[in-house]
Amino acid sequence: MEQVGAPLGWSSAVVPPAPKFGKEIYASFNVRYQNKRVKCTGGYAYRSAAYLSDDCAAHDDRLFFRFDVRDSAINYQQLLRKNAPEVIEAFGAYRADLCFFLYEVFFEQKNAGVLQRLRSDASIDIDGRNNIFTLQAVNYWDGELCQRALGYGRDEVIRRLTGKVPRVEPLMDGVYVVFSDNPDLTFEEYCAYNDALKPVLGLV
Repeated sequence: MEQVGAPLGWSSAVVPPAPKFGKEIYASFNVRYQNKRVKCTGGYAYRSAAYLSDDCAAHDDRLFFRFDVRDSAINYQQLLRKNAPEVIEAFGAYRADLCFFLYEVFFEQKNAGVLQRLRSDASIDIDGRNNIFTLQAVNYWDGELCQRALGYGRDEVIRRLTGKVPRVEPLMDGVYVVFSDNPDLTFEEYCAYNDALKPVLGLV
């Protein structure tokens, strides 16, 4: 992460030592940037026997970044084109997304019936290790997640989405997709591309 460029990389940020566990089973930390409007928090779960045996995204190591797309110090298009893929590769992620605050919540409320049906199946980890429910503005899915959630590999994802999204390309063994590069994306536009492209990918 120290080799990743601004605004999300850690080369000029203050990164604390890895925190130890206290009474909790989850440890978290905050990274301090020179641009104080960019926020990064990280966390990881205690490696208990339950962690190792339970295949769910709730136990994932995580990095959360928060920033304002209108910040003059952030080149949003460059962030999508270069910085976000660099972060994904540096972290060794199996999935990643760039989302607009609350859009996912509103989208789930809009699709509450479908979600309720999915939640009734204990084997489904919604937007987790074996399921893709929401198409965010940007998504990364590794090769294993493509197979588990879609039933096919990254090359087929690229074939299905080429010409339908602003950007779709291989990244590590997975696929990096920009579903919208509009910094002023509205919730209506967010729903529209989800409704149009989830069937293209064979998603519920």
